[in-house]
Amino acid sequence: MEEGLEGVFGRHAAIGQLTRDRIRELGLELLVSDERYASNTVTAVKMPEGIDGRALMGRMRTEKNVVLAGGQGKLSSSIFRIGHLGHVTEDDIEEVIDALKDLLPEVGFRAS
Repeated sequence: MEEGLEGVFGRHAAIGQLTRDRIRELGLELLVSDERYASNTVTAVKMPEGIDGRALMGRMRTEKNVVLAGGQGKLSSSIFRIGHLGHVTEDDIEEVIDALKDLLPEVGFRAS
């Protein structure tokens, strides 16, 4: 069954919202806090203070088989990005969130 353009846009909007909601539930801060400007294709998350982003992203890849993207340019060490463009499902996002939930405390993150 063909999804159609409207269906694709709707699915991306729903997955983007799910990602942002679940990131907030973890106690993490989004780079873009105003929903009017939030992307439905990628979510940028502020790296918690005192957390080694390279270590977190490396462990996500090697221990959880989840690839996070780092920031670029002046944001290279201050954010990580979760992509949700294409055929990403709610289960895929929940896998990322579960992996973060497991590893963040191990790298020193404590939600406030």
